[in-house]
Amino acid sequence: MSANDPTRYWKNCTEREAAPADDEFVNPPGEIEAQFGRRDFLKAAGFVFAGTMLSGCTRAPVEKAIPYLIQPEEIVPGRASYYASTCAGCSAGCGLLVKTRDGRPVKLEGNPEHPWSSGGLCAVGQASLLGLYDSQRLNNPILNGRDATWEQVDRFVADDLSKARSAGAVRFLSGTVTSPTLRAAIARFLGGFKDARHVIYDPLSSSAILEAHERTHGVRALPGYRFDRAQTIVGLDADFLGTWISPVEFTRAYAAGRNAMVVPPCFSYHVQFESRLSLTGAKADRRVAIAPGEAGSVLTALSARVAKFAGAAFAAGDQSEGAISSQVLDELASRLWQNRARSLVVSGSQDLDVQILCNFLNYLLGNYGRTLDLQSPSSQKQGNDRELQALIGELNAGKVAALFIQGVNPVYDLPDGEALARALERVPLVVSFAERQDETAAAARVVAPDHHPLESWGDAEAVAGTVSLLQPAVNPLGNTRSVLKSLAAWCSAPKN
Repeated sequence: MSANDPTRYWKNCTEREAAPADDEFVNPPGEIEAQFGRRDFLKAAGFVFAGTMLSGCTRAPVEKAIPYLIQPEEIVPGRASYYASTCAGCSAGCGLLVKTRDGRPVKLEGNPEHPWSSGGLCAVGQASLLGLYDSQRLNNPILNGRDATWEQVDRFVADDLSKARSAGAVRFLSGTVTSPTLRAAIARFLGGFKDARHVIYDPLSSSAILEAHERTHGVRALPGYRFDRAQTIVGLDADFLGTWISPVEFTRAYAAGRNAMVVPPCFSYHVQFESRLSLTGAKADRRVAIAPGEAGSVLTALSARVAKFAGAAFAAGDQSEGAISSQVLDELASRLWQNRARSLVVSGSQDLDVQILCNFLNYLLGNYGRTLDLQSPSSQKQGNDRELQALIGELNAGKVAALFIQGVNPVYDLPDGEALARALERVPLVVSFAERQDETAAAARVVAPDHHPLESWGDAEAVAGTVSLLQPAVNPLGNTRSVLKSLAAWCSAPKN
């Protein structure tokens, strides 16, 4: 009889011994025969439960809590302590309160006493704590792909720098540096070479804004934007509440200008022109969708209307308004003119002509000195795209003898990073200060890992005239060294 024979199933049913109805169980055709009733199932379940209970009665592993041999006066075990510092998650320089427990930072929050962040802290700032405990952080310096001591690294760098002093250029590539102390240390280090230059770039660049003010006002500076003083705000692809320059600072000022609970109540009018929905556009009173290349046309048409109100000459070759209705622009121009010196026009475009138009419009409206502050400019974006392109040209031409990279990852950030990585291979000395082995550090001969910002002292002057300090909340977790100490060691002869 075949195992798949259906008669076999019925034969088994008839030939079985009699059993209680609630205990009968017959396998369906084609399956392995088994006599397993409900009572058997309950018995097995009971044994499993009993075994689980017995295994839970075993003695847990011993974990010892070792107290301080000499307890620090300022630490009470289990009680949190707070330290004021400055956030280094980006170049905005917001105030920070570091919550520590038993000597370890556990939470970051904004400092309510900070002059412009006023207790706010963005998601990037709060998440920067995770970098302190990142398992991918380097615990030792790396020399030619292998762990090394700081003495070996110092001797190697000093030998290569002695060759670079006689031939070749020395370049220091970094992101925006808001620390006056670090800027001075970089200048002192580069001062020992004939051909040396500090090149700054930002992955999210605002270089066009700085260059536009250099053209129109004679100073390469990023103005301070006072959204709290503006009654009419016009934004063009500038997500100032989400990602643009200093979102925490701008959010606090924007909220202060839209407060119906104060006496007298104030509520600014905000129009946002943008090609994609942003956090700022979602909060605007009127959001107008435009194509990515229409910002210049909108500003041109708006400038022509405001210039007519001001009686100023404005010659524009193309005043096409694109898909924007004339009624919207007429109404907005009238509102801007009614709020002269109490309005603000900002643009996140990297087109120099667009930024020059933006400056012209703010000048017509009398916003400089009121809602735009050039007397106390911002240092939150210092990148220079022209100098970056010049550096890439020098690298491709083989003119750079030594390159130091701090705080940026150009092989990852810049377009055609693979070509840049190949160009770095031709540089005799490439030193990275990366905390972990990123794409650029992998192309460097020397990796001198910097401290995490929560492990070292520092300072920041994100806005001219306001200096804040960074203080360590924990001792360095690895064999790292601050950039300041590394540059100081390489300015002089290495010690044996």
